Amino acid sequence: MDFFAQQERARRQTRLLMVYFILSVAVVVALVYLVFASLISGYGESPAYPSGLLKVVVPVFDLFARMLMHPLAYLKWVWRPHLFLSIASWTLLSICLGSFYKIKRLSKGGSAVAELLGGRPVKANPNEPDERRLRHVVEEMAIASGMPVPEIYLLENERGINTFAAGHTHSDIAIGLTRGCLKLLTRDELQGAIAHEFSHILNGDTRLNMRLMGVMHGILWPVIIGRVLIRGTNRPPHPGESILDEEASAVTVARLPLLPFGAALIGIGSIGLPFVRWIKSALCREREWLADAEAVQFTRHPAGIVGALKKAGGLSKRGRLDTPHAETASHLYFVNSSVEPLFHIQSTHPPLEKRILAIDSTFDGRFPHVGMLPPTQFECERLYEEAVAQALAFEKAHPDGIVSTLTVESIRAANAIRLGLPESVSRAIREPVGAMAVTYAMLLGADEATRNAQIEILRTNADPGVCRTTLELLSGVDNLDEHLKLPVIDMALPALRNLGPELHQQLAHNVQELIEADHAIDLFEYTLQKILFRHLRPYYQRVKPPAAACANLKPLLTECAILLSALAYLDRGGDPVQARAAFRNGARLLEWPADELPLLSREACNLKKNSSRLRAYRRRG
Repeated sequence: MDFFAQQERARRQTRLLMVYFILSVAVVVALVYLVFASLISGYGESPAYPSGLLKVVVPVFDLFARMLMHPLAYLKWVWRPHLFLSIASWTLLSICLGSFYKIKRLSKGGSAVAELLGGRPVKANPNEPDERRLRHVVEEMAIASGMPVPEIYLLENERGINTFAAGHTHSDIAIGLTRGCLKLLTRDELQGAIAHEFSHILNGDTRLNMRLMGVMHGILWPVIIGRVLIRGTNRPPHPGESILDEEASAVTVARLPLLPFGAALIGIGSIGLPFVRWIKSALCREREWLADAEAVQFTRHPAGIVGALKKAGGLSKRGRLDTPHAETASHLYFVNSSVEPLFHIQSTHPPLEKRILAIDSTFDGRFPHVGMLPPTQFECERLYEEAVAQALAFEKAHPDGIVSTLTVESIRAANAIRLGLPESVSRAIREPVGAMAVTYAMLLGADEATRNAQIEILRTNADPGVCRTTLELLSGVDNLDEHLKLPVIDMALPALRNLGPELHQQLAHNVQELIEADHAIDLFEYTLQKILFRHLRPYYQRVKPPAAACANLKPLLTECAILLSALAYLDRGGDPVQARAAFRNGARLLEWPADELPLLSREACNLKKNSSRLRAYRRRG
């Protein structure tokens, strides 16, 4: 992925978003004024209307007739400057407050979106086979792409087939999916849908989607509140009820008094709804084609994503979500979350038939019958996973083939890494205390004197249970290949996010103490500390999402030289020829001449000072 091209694309789309939003707000204000001014003018000047229902219906038809037959005279008739200023002020205030409120709520990251839609977090070590399969698929994708394992949410009450990814940065990404996905999709189909979401994540789409969701809420909030008043929230299937059964209407007798208020809010909000859908379509529709194509590229298994799309089309609910908040996040989903709009220009996704045909040219337009997965499906898929891992066990997984390269080979290698971990380590990283202990164990030095000093630090500063677990895990962590340690930390991040503020502070302090115990910092220690700081800090204190401070890396020439030199010397056995060759490869990827970016000596690769310079540059930017 071209980072700077992504940044420029994001800036361009953000500018377009603001232009579209301002134009939409202007049109909404004008339409709201016309509606209210017409009603006030109509009723104020026509007192002789009949009684009963006709007293409401006749004036409305009369106003429409005037507007269509004599538009200029009609506009002159309804124009009242003082009334316009009053209505425009209240409408703008309502839109701005709604947008500000939602942007504030979404600052938490992707988890805020998932919780809004009714999602619950999937445990790091779930008991249910379908949830365990989901976690394995997401972990493999994350390891293969070199990013931390995102939070996973299950929309328990949703029976359709749909997924989404949301978040500002890789640190706060959440992936969510419906109960229908778990119960109706095979592992390959689930992997295809998740690969589609990872394409959005890696292309930086999720950040724009969050901005779009926050800004558009100012126009959408009357519709959302109206739907909540009328329908309430959806429910999960009752015991013994199939997920394929249609859910009965949620409108109850208790809600009947709320119907007029809900209908009024929906009527007012519907004035701006077409403009919101048009903006979402303009900014998001084309990205769905790219995400589908990259899902095929990542997995090299077109039948996976095609199967998921076909099942979504064959299901009576398709991808429809019943939560009243579905509209506000409609541009995030794998497929349309509501009934297809009357005009395709308002649809956030291309038609399912066209998406399938773009991948599978033999598709005849007929969607298959969708049935529940058989109970033996999960066991068969588990055995297949283990067989693939054993077949790859003789191949040593190397970061060059895994990190930031989402391909079928890297996904299989990630599967082999996950299944090849020592049982004690694999179990420990799925709960907070164990994840802390694995982190500490990775930082314990090979030198006996240093290790003893570090263990004493843990006995003094760490919780006794964590210290005891660290010592128990030492043999398993020591046997880990050096290249697997960072993927293991990525897998441990979901558990570390649940530490709580006090234990997180303890973790940060102890990691710093363990690193400084030998009065030196190596590249692994530096990298591990930065990963923990970057990806855990947003969960325990309010952090402004990082923005690019420069349009290119030219101002950071020295800092880049230090990082590339440190990486070049890593695992080269001190061979200066190999280090120089590795450094040249890195410089070539940055498109810099070798004379501008020289290989530094080992002594000049001071990572601590480099980190300070980068922080200072960020503050200046």
